[in-house]
Amino acid sequence: MALQKTLSLLLLLLLTLLGLGLVQPSYGKSMSDQFYWQHVDSSVTRGDDSYCNDRMQKQGMTTDSCKQLNTFIHENNSTINSICNNRSIPCKNGRKNCHKGSLRVTDCLYTGGFHPNNCKYSATASTRDVTIACERNPQNVLVPVHLDG
Repeated sequence: MALQKTLSLLLLLLLTLLGLGLVQPSYGKSMSDQFYWQHVDSSVTRGDDSYCNDRMQKQGMTTDSCKQLNTFIHENNSTINSICNNRSIPCKNGRKNCHKGSLRVTDCLYTGGFHPNNCKYSATASTRDVTIACERNPQNVLVPVHLDG
């Protein structure tokens, strides 16, 4: 009986933390996998408006609404991962797990239209400093988990 009560309390605690957004379910994807899916496209070196319009729709960033801004990084995974070895700096949220490095990127900025199939974006392609939050994966290796700016 005590075990059942303990399990019930643990389940209630987990549901409460999920509701507060303090724990994020992964649905089979790690935060690093999500980062790469949302921000990395090493198949091109720079994007234009057409690239942004196509890529934002393909990535599902126009399904519920037109996402205002997304940055795509045009580098290979090892180049991006190496930024996690740079000196730590504070993130926008105050945590100290961010790292800065220079990468080729395309910023896709929403300019009008309606979801899901008519969101319009303008592209700004550049090589610039980006800030990436990194965390240790199960193998104890620092990997990118969030694009902070």
